[in-house]
Amino acid sequence: MAKTRIGLDIGSTAVRIAEVQQGDRPSVLRLGQVPLPLGAVEAGEVQRPDQVGAALERLTEVSGIKGREVHMGMANAKVVAREISLPWLPEKELRSALGFQVQEFIPMPPEDAIMDFELLDQSDVDGQRMQNMLLVAAPRASVAAHIDAAERAGLLPIGIDFAPLAAVRATTGDDTPEAEALVDVGGHITYIALHRGTSVRLVRVLNKAGRDVTQAIARSLNVEPGVAELLKRGETDPMGIEGLDREKAREAATRAATPLVEEIASTIEFSLRQTPDLQVSRIVMTGGGSHLEGIVELLDARLPLPVERAKVLD
Repeated sequence: MAKTRIGLDIGSTAVRIAEVQQGDRPSVLRLGQVPLPLGAVEAGEVQRPDQVGAALERLTEVSGIKGREVHMGMANAKVVAREISLPWLPEKELRSALGFQVQEFIPMPPEDAIMDFELLDQSDVDGQRMQNMLLVAAPRASVAAHIDAAERAGLLPIGIDFAPLAAVRATTGDDTPEAEALVDVGGHITYIALHRGTSVRLVRVLNKAGRDVTQAIARSLNVEPGVAELLKRGETDPMGIEGLDREKAREAATRAATPLVEEIASTIEFSLRQTPDLQVSRIVMTGGGSHLEGIVELLDARLPLPVERAKVLD
């Protein structure tokens, strides 16, 4: 029987788990999701490990997943992912010297960061052999908080990945020839990853996401956040509220989504100018916010590229 892996995601509004059977055609065996208390996680950072740990413990119960070893994904605005070039060294020496060579590229002291890299290619600059790579650096404290929450639920994290990189691997094959922009709209943050195949060139994290749209709808229609959340997703009769003008509700949702779409589009345009050699052919959307009514159409109208929702493990 093919081996399985367990993936764990600590989002801003919920924790999610999936057990995937590996092989030529991976398949999802079990899934689970449990909502988080308000404020337990803010903008991708664990604030209350005790509450997150309790939710994770409940998650393992409702999902029926028995394994304890998990691969975790994390993303927040403090995690840095950027393409850099360094003088060539053998990979082992490069890893040991990384902290001394990347200080100018990350907004945190190297000793306070957990870093890794993915080698891209090599180049020659004025006769010097250079190694191009995607560098990822995360605050040590943010990683520790994720691990703490998982361990409180009796789970054993054996790997932590930057969520945009994991999302690219889940939605794209190594042999995909066209470059794409992956846009993941979560509860509190949105991230954008430019990539070709599973090789990621650039990542941007925005502190604007689905929650901003929900709050804007609630203010516009003077309804509770729970009602606004249902309206955002296109519910035709949210919670049976009487006297709610459905057309007005749809218009409010579109108006609320427009600033988010504009920021996503502007970020993609800026990112494309930074990677002129990467000819992006389409935009692929993932995350709960990608199901916001009309968001795909709004982004498609804003940019001269086709926009579609992702198909995971397809």
